Amino acid sequence: MNNFQRTLKRSVSFSGVGVHSGNLISVEIRPAAANTGIVFQRTDLPNKPYIKANAEAVFDTSLATRIGSPQAYISTIEHLMAAFFGFGIDNAIVAVNNSEMPILDGSSAPFLVLLNEAGIEELKEFRKILIVEKTIEVVDEKNPTRFIRIEPSKKPLISYVIDFGGVAAIGRQSVTMDYTAKAFCESFSFARTFGLKEEIEFLFSRGLAKGGSMENAILVSRTEGVLNAHGLRHELEFVQHKVLDCIGDLHLMGMPLLGHVIAHKAGHDLHNKLARAILENVSARTIRVPSVREANRLKSLLTFPKSLEEVQVSLSGLAVG
Repeated sequence: MNNFQRTLKRSVSFSGVGVHSGNLISVEIRPAAANTGIVFQRTDLPNKPYIKANAEAVFDTSLATRIGSPQAYISTIEHLMAAFFGFGIDNAIVAVNNSEMPILDGSSAPFLVLLNEAGIEELKEFRKILIVEKTIEVVDEKNPTRFIRIEPSKKPLISYVIDFGGVAAIGRQSVTMDYTAKAFCESFSFARTFGLKEEIEFLFSRGLAKGGSMENAILVSRTEGVLNAHGLRHELEFVQHKVLDCIGDLHLMGMPLLGHVIAHKAGHDLHNKLARAILENVSARTIRVPSVREANRLKSLLTFPKSLEEVQVSLSGLAVG
């Protein structure tokens, strides 16, 4: 275990369908220098603008996380951001020729396969960590049953509850996991996004979900249950995917997070509001490079796999475009 920043050893390219546009999208993920952060580049726009991936750059959270501005944005970044967390990638340039990332199979697993192919490069700059010292909470003003908070904790944790009472195949699910890269890669990275069959026509009417299919999402019917031929990858895949989304959204803060995240019926909107609240509430958190002693105490937080061989999960055979 060490606490140096990371990037990729080499560039990796792939293509895939955008879940909302239905377009075939090409992507190249490139290495970047220390302290660059994660930066997206819209190669299809004039001057090929760069968009820094951080919590403050989020301006839309309807159905996905979108960063940038109405003139130059990139959407559906959360699954890739979660994969960057899984390998501890702090710095990369993501060149995209469209306004959204490819959905691939609807999870983070194909992105992990691609990052594994590129290899991991450790840099010579230390990584900072964010330590939560006081509880910070965000509640949906229109629906107080929706909330997310982070509490001080000696170990990184995340607890998530979803409640789809009108959909028997989903229902109420809850899970708690170690908020660590290893736990994410092994137990949550494969969880796919999901949608309701009864809502598809509405999405189509808004020009959305043009690229959605049972190859890149779990489709659920209120009356018929899960419609995918091979069913679920895990009985808790629905709530596991919400955790995946949350991790991707919170990774926009750009550093490991020590605290206990507790979410109830949350989503991209509340994930981002919590990230912003954490960064803004300077009296409730500390950002620093940990001492050697502190880094040893926080070994689980600061240990990131260098390859998929180090995690106990099989991601072979997944389509990556």
